[in-house]
Amino acid sequence: MHRGSAHTGGQCDAIREYPDGWGLAFRPQDMVTSVGQVNGNHWDDWLATDCPALLIHGTRSDTLTAEHAKEMAVRRPNTHLDELATGHTVHETDPAGFAATVRAFLDTL
Repeated sequence: MHRGSAHTGGQCDAIREYPDGWGLAFRPQDMVTSVGQVNGNHWDDWLATDCPALLIHGTRSDTLTAEHAKEMAVRRPNTHLDELATGHTVHETDPAGFAATVRAFLDTL
């Protein structure tokens, strides 16, 4: 396994070696709180502005469906949807494609 690989899901980055042994790089309760914030209905937040936005969807994501990504782009003005053949963490699985997509979007502003 290596850090940040698709096979480890990046979990190697969550473990650290400390002077007194190995441990987590975060407090477990913080992770529970963070995950809890992700769940729920976030449409009001997403639709609160119409400033230009880039939504990059990994077509092999098991977190965000293509249908939901398209609905996000349709419902929010000035949103550009771009899809790359990756999993959910596009920036990790296709950093060059991610960077090129972001650059192309920024060039339109």
